[in-house]
Amino acid sequence: MTDVKLRAYWADCDPAGLVYFGNVFRFIGQAEEELYVRALKNREQLFEALGIWMPRVEAHANFLSPIRSGRAIRIRLDPQFKGDKTVRLEFEVLDEETETRFATGYITVVCVDRVTFKSRTIPEEIRQVLSGP
Repeated sequence: MTDVKLRAYWADCDPAGLVYFGNVFRFIGQAEEELYVRALKNREQLFEALGIWMPRVEAHANFLSPIRSGRAIRIRLDPQFKGDKTVRLEFEVLDEETETRFATGYITVVCVDRVTFKSRTIPEEIRQVLSGP
């Protein structure tokens, strides 16, 4: 499990100053990217070297409280491997100051061959990055 601190900016929000729901999934993507940064890996180069892609096949979120512009938030990401080919990125979006839960959910990712786009086993290097230290 990893925690990533972010801030909700005006550009993330709708005209009412609330984070647009689709941007929550972008925040989750940023938290996932941070796993690679912390492991000192370049995700694009690693995927190319391993001959894979990691497409999203399912996304679900429960929105519990609105995120307002300017709020410091924390993304808690907990990758769960589901067999050899799939990882479910379970997440919580929390207020950094109050611990209020803004959203919970998951994104399901499947490892596929870069050429054939057929599912394949997640390489050990990717498992190590997603599992963290």
